[in-house]
Amino acid sequence: MVHNLTLVHLLLVCAAAGCIYLSLREVRRRYISTWRLFAPAFLALFAGTILSLLQLVERQPPWLFGAALAAGFVVGAVRGVMIGIRHDMYRPQVNLTQAAKLLLLWVSIVVGAAVAVECLGAFLASPDLEIFRLGAAIVAMFCGSAMLGRATLLTIRLHRADRGST
Repeated sequence: MVHNLTLVHLLLVCAAAGCIYLSLREVRRRYISTWRLFAPAFLALFAGTILSLLQLVERQPPWLFGAALAAGFVVGAVRGVMIGIRHDMYRPQVNLTQAAKLLLLWVSIVVGAAVAVECLGAFLASPDLEIFRLGAAIVAMFCGSAMLGRATLLTIRLHRADRGST
């Protein structure tokens, strides 16, 4: 343990780095497989869940994290419905503008920033930073569930498009 940093913080950093890396790879691809949709979302949701659990240990109200989870999923699901899908000869293809691709990358960067705030707050161990650590946990939970909602709705829509129904 370095100051108050633990292996949990190392796991958080690895999850955030993996989320950013996989989001960057998704942005560069033309065809997106189902696991590529869900992998960054699961890593972001993992980071948000761990950050939330760290805050629950500090006696923060659990409804904040439940509300962030639900609101993020709804926002991500609405985003997943709004993304265009076209079908070429082989499989359905997601139509994303460059701005929409960069939005996914920025959401994963926000998760990374939330993890950085948690690590900095744990390292400095200042009571003044507790509100920032709480905010980081809520933001990470919101972003992770938004990515999961987007991936879920896109997967449903891609499977429907693959079968020929709209």
